[in-house]
Amino acid sequence: MENIDIKKKRTPLGYMLGGLLRHPGAIAFAIIMTIISTLLITFPMVFLGFAVDELEASSAITPAFMSFVWYIVIVTLVYMVLYFGVGYVWALVTLRWERDARQEFFEILQENSMTFHDEIDSKRLLSVAMQDLNWVRLSLNPALRNIVGGLASFGITGILLALVDQQIGGGGLPVLTLLMLIGTPIYLIFAYKYASAVEPVRRKRSETMERMTSISQGVFAGIEVVRAFGAEDRETEKFYETSKVYEEVVAKEGRLAAFYIPALVLIAITTIAFFYGGTAVLNGDMTSGTFVQVLTLLVALTFLNFQLPWMLLMLRGGIVNSRRIVDILNWEDPLVEPELPVQVDWSGDIAFDNVSFCYNSSNGNNGHYALKNLNLTIPGGSRVALIGGPGGGKSTILKLLLRLYDPTEGAVSVGGIDLRDVCTKDVRDAVGIVEQDIFLFRMSVRDNIAFGRKDATLEEVKEAAERAQATEFIEELPEEYESMVGERGMTLSGGQRQRLAIARALIQDPKILLLDDSVSAIDAQTEFLMRKALDEALVGRTSITVTQRLRTLIESDIVIIVDKGQLVAVGPHDELIRTSEQYRRVFERLPGAARLLTTADTPGGAA
Repeated sequence: MENIDIKKKRTPLGYMLGGLLRHPGAIAFAIIMTIISTLLITFPMVFLGFAVDELEASSAITPAFMSFVWYIVIVTLVYMVLYFGVGYVWALVTLRWERDARQEFFEILQENSMTFHDEIDSKRLLSVAMQDLNWVRLSLNPALRNIVGGLASFGITGILLALVDQQIGGGGLPVLTLLMLIGTPIYLIFAYKYASAVEPVRRKRSETMERMTSISQGVFAGIEVVRAFGAEDRETEKFYETSKVYEEVVAKEGRLAAFYIPALVLIAITTIAFFYGGTAVLNGDMTSGTFVQVLTLLVALTFLNFQLPWMLLMLRGGIVNSRRIVDILNWEDPLVEPELPVQVDWSGDIAFDNVSFCYNSSNGNNGHYALKNLNLTIPGGSRVALIGGPGGGKSTILKLLLRLYDPTEGAVSVGGIDLRDVCTKDVRDAVGIVEQDIFLFRMSVRDNIAFGRKDATLEEVKEAAERAQATEFIEELPEEYESMVGERGMTLSGGQRQRLAIARALIQDPKILLLDDSVSAIDAQTEFLMRKALDEALVGRTSITVTQRLRTLIESDIVIIVDKGQLVAVGPHDELIRTSEQYRRVFERLPGAARLLTTADTPGGAA
């Protein structure tokens, strides 16, 4: 695949044609050969007229007559070879365009920040990637190809009929020439108007198909929830209603197709030419062969251009589909890669300098802030526990550190370097995360663990699995590390998914490790073993753990408590339990906290 500037702004028409212009030689050859093939298809009609005149003059099968027959056969064979060759080139160029465009679209989805995915529904992205790109390709081939051939046929037929008018002579009106000069614009105007009438219907069909895709994907992805709540009938009814709308839209498009006015224009041109030619033959101004030439040329013109309005519709529809694609490609990402990236000492202090963050802020959303005026410094190498109520901003802090987002206000820095000045790839190489909502891919256990390091050896994968206490259950699987994991890890228990996610983070050997409530689905015994392994893994690196576990809070160097996006308290557990009333209230609610607090409050006791 050729390199594509995925950040380049473009227009819908420019997007369509730009893909073709990446293959200028092939597309120029295809257009020229299309015009030549259109010219060739008129030759049999011309030879047919000469053959009729020869037959009429000689009243016998003469060598000259047979020559014209062979000319017709040879030109027809050459046309067929050229037609299929041209079709192959057009198909090759447009399929390459679709391949490159789909690859570019896929790259855009990964290049853009999480703000992009927050604002644009994944179901819409799927519909655009599958349906709209395909429609754009069809608007190039066969639509654009047939439009080029159709316009060429009008021009070539007009020239040949003008030659017939000159041949007839007599000083009269050049009727056939005038017929083409008047009839062609009328036909093209009606064809354009027809395409304009059908275009909104086609757009609605595309949007309705997108809704059907959205409903289907939602049900397939959440089939377990749908069945658990017995919602099959409701979802079936929703899909049926949308499908009914789609049926009505397609039926409306069919009704428009039934009243095909542009075809009547071509038929009217042929009828007038038939009447004029017949009169000219009777008056001796035109030979029977010339009359046959005129009629067969016009019949061929009708045949070649019967679908021209549909081709114009497909081309206009392709522009509509291109606009939907370009709207996504031209999306302004608030997260910008630095022009001159800076290297970072990842063992340095982490600082949040007056950080505020609001999701979807690129849309001018001035709603609820996930973080507000957060000022915080975490010494390098610290083990940090992050605690707070739902919606407090805990996960947002981790996402800013991973540079999935940039702060709306303020700055996040590591070792004194603003993360905005660091490439996102460098950030994600140095910062590892075990997310709360574990996502595993439909691939082998080994590939899931090595997802962030495709060059990892099997020994490294096994070592990471062992440190995450995942070895035992992996070796019980039918094919061990080559066993396939079901979609989203559904074939594994919650604890097994979390252990694989921890192994996936550890194999990266991150300088900063983020754990978003990563042991919530693990039993006490496994947690004890995993904590022991993590103790070794966390040596010499900064770690931040979102947790509700007593042991994690007590053993951390620093405990940070946030509430409603603001910093409430920060410090060691022993200090906060004495000085922070809010931290003490949160701690008291945790299982086992009462016993520890009683021991700490007892004279001579210790927390």
